[in-house]
Amino acid sequence: MKFLTAFVPGLLLLAACGAKTDTDAATGTGEMDHSGHAMGEDSKAELTEAQAAYKAANDAMHAGMADIPADPDVAFMQGMLAHHQGAVAMSEVALKYAKDAQARDLAVRVIAAQEEEIAEMEAWLKQRSGK
Repeated sequence: MKFLTAFVPGLLLLAACGAKTDTDAATGTGEMDHSGHAMGEDSKAELTEAQAAYKAANDAMHAGMADIPADPDVAFMQGMLAHHQGAVAMSEVALKYAKDAQARDLAVRVIAAQEEEIAEMEAWLKQRSGK
């Protein structure tokens, strides 16, 4: 019974988020539904300048994360590199448009932390490729 108590709420959460179930995997349709992440696609309203900037950063990040190499170490580093670069880009957008001091402060700190890790990942990838 403990298993069901923990398992059923998780299934409900996955279903609510649009995730595919084992049944979907068995039929070969195991892709996750990310339509809930769409920004402005269903809306006829124009994006604000800030929204457009966030969308561009988000799109670039996801494009960078789309190529997944077979080597799990390289896949991790490349995916996280694109993710961190996206965090920096979004933080730069925040610095341009955000008014809240706490949001701006966090953006500054995110840039500093992510740039340090970006350098580490780039060095690792360069060493790994031998270039």
